[in-house]
Amino acid sequence: MAVVVVAGLVFAYYAAFVLDRSTARERARSDKQAERSVDREQPAFVATVTPHDYEQEMPEVITVLLDRKLTAREQAGLTALRGEPERVWAFLKPLGGRILEHPSGPMEFRDGEHTRGQFRTFELNLNSDRGAGLTVNRMTAVKDECRAPGARTVVHIPSAGSEPRQGLLWDLTGGKEVRPRGPYALDEGASQGQLYFRQNVVELGNGQSNMAFRIQSEASTHTCAWHIVASYTDTTGAHRQRIPSGTGTFTAEAIPARPTQYFEWVTATGWGCIGELSQRGCGATDLL
Repeated sequence: MAVVVVAGLVFAYYAAFVLDRSTARERARSDKQAERSVDREQPAFVATVTPHDYEQEMPEVITVLLDRKLTAREQAGLTALRGEPERVWAFLKPLGGRILEHPSGPMEFRDGEHTRGQFRTFELNLNSDRGAGLTVNRMTAVKDECRAPGARTVVHIPSAGSEPRQGLLWDLTGGKEVRPRGPYALDEGASQGQLYFRQNVVELGNGQSNMAFRIQSEASTHTCAWHIVASYTDTTGAHRQRIPSGTGTFTAEAIPARPTQYFEWVTATGWGCIGELSQRGCGATDLL
């Protein structure tokens, strides 16, 4: 009986060994397919959008827009300041102000277009936790709705000039029926003014680091709600993802031609003021 028991144990061991060896490749293939399936269940990438931090980096030329008129007291507070962008923004931000940036002059793009309006700016970060890599090969701007500019108060701080900052710019000038142009590269190198995705792609996943962009949307005639459609490819084919997700949108804002109140700092002179407001503290109005 002892011999029979030992023989049975030996047989069982070798049977299990042979079975394990014979099915190892199939199990490895099955495990790998399961890993790929779980990996594909994760979002292709996550797009994180944050407002630009003007407390840390203020451009030299700005326009601040508000949807209401300044009161007499608020006007007095504004015109008591000199035309320093940081101090003006610190005063107007709590009142509901929002910044538009300006180029130092028309920037020519390689497709024959050029900058015409002002920029709304935000930061866009793309990150993927997928094990498999993916390639973003195109990002397209889509207008959801456009309307006439609605700001009632405009405060403009000019400068002797400012330099372009690195990032991507879409030209959203015109109504909803006008197709957006871009994105254009805004760096200071040889690629400045080039259509970004004509020469570049964004690699994500597979341990790749995240990709951060400064996004600027230009508008000069309309204020438009818009979003981005990112086209990407992975091992399963071509896909698209909306940024921001769901029904969220960005805003490209234009300056109204005739705001209710208009303030402009005239360099080395003072404030000029036009519209429904007091001329107190506005000694440079005749120079506008």
